[in-house]
Amino acid sequence: MKVELLLGADAFWARLREDLDRARRRAWLQTFTFEGDRAGIRLGRAIEGCLALDRRFLVDSYSLLYHSDRIIPGTAWLDRAMRVEVSLTHRWIRRLRSVGVQVRFGNPIGPMLTGILRRNHKKLALFDDRIAYLGGINFSDHNFAWNDMMLRIESEQLVRTLALDFLSTWAGRSTTWDVDINGLRVISVSGRGNRRAFKPLIRAIGAARSTVDVVSAYLSYPFTNYLADASSRGVRVRVLTPAENNKPNLSRHIIERGHRHKFEVFQYKGGMNHMKAMLIDGENLVVGSSNFDFMGITLLEEHLVMTRKRDLVEDFIERVWEPEISRATATSPESSVATRLGDAAVMAGAFLASLLERN
Repeated sequence: MKVELLLGADAFWARLREDLDRARRRAWLQTFTFEGDRAGIRLGRAIEGCLALDRRFLVDSYSLLYHSDRIIPGTAWLDRAMRVEVSLTHRWIRRLRSVGVQVRFGNPIGPMLTGILRRNHKKLALFDDRIAYLGGINFSDHNFAWNDMMLRIESEQLVRTLALDFLSTWAGRSTTWDVDINGLRVISVSGRGNRRAFKPLIRAIGAARSTVDVVSAYLSYPFTNYLADASSRGVRVRVLTPAENNKPNLSRHIIERGHRHKFEVFQYKGGMNHMKAMLIDGENLVVGSSNFDFMGITLLEEHLVMTRKRDLVEDFIERVWEPEISRATATSPESSVATRLGDAAVMAGAFLASLLERN
């Protein structure tokens, strides 16, 4: 097994484009968002030119309602650039279908918007029988501009497992499973019974001896509670989060919880940081699509990757954690009206998600 940690959209796109060009049997891609901007058009052209016999593109229906973090059927529709982008998105979907690419929008929202919060948050690509991508990067210009990462994995055994996962999702029957292949533990979270699927991560936080280091823009309850428990045991908890967050209430929640539970909160100043990673005791690395938030543990379909592979852990420490934390600004989390209101908003969202979780 070979595992590469790809940092940033440029590195990810360069490798993905190579694998699309080389694929001959299978090229399956799954994304949370796809938009008809520069990033989306580049992907569309690459899929169109791919010579694989079986080309499939699975996009969550979130992209039918949201573009560039704005709701399409709202005031954003008054923006001509938004209307053009939405039109280009659907034009590319039609174009891909016209050249034999199977395209499907997963998790239909429903006529009464009853399924609007049950989303498939996975990002996955599979090529032939040996290459897989897992991580957090979506196909849109604003996502490509964010600080993010993906794993590129060469493993026939893992690709076989992920291919079954893709086909289940393609058919609308997402499944939960947990496999360990050569020291890489991959967990598929189906959107139903998520708390059980997240138990290995919860147990790992509970067993932390010295440190828990987190990179997340959207860290929230109940993970902030698990970190609070670790902090109360004397574990050093450090949270790296962007100073400029497209979801400001989550930033306020993190600061408020840091104040209450003595987290060390570091704010990244280099724009939006969309990475999701947790490093426990400097030896147990957790990455994937999950933001360690209330949506992931209740309603979303996610991938978690847990590993103690020393080369990958050291690569993460040297290329992600150490440089990012050195560039970030250490804050002294202080409670304020804004942070308390943000915390209350997040907790209200978590309560709503817990109600929907039971349905």
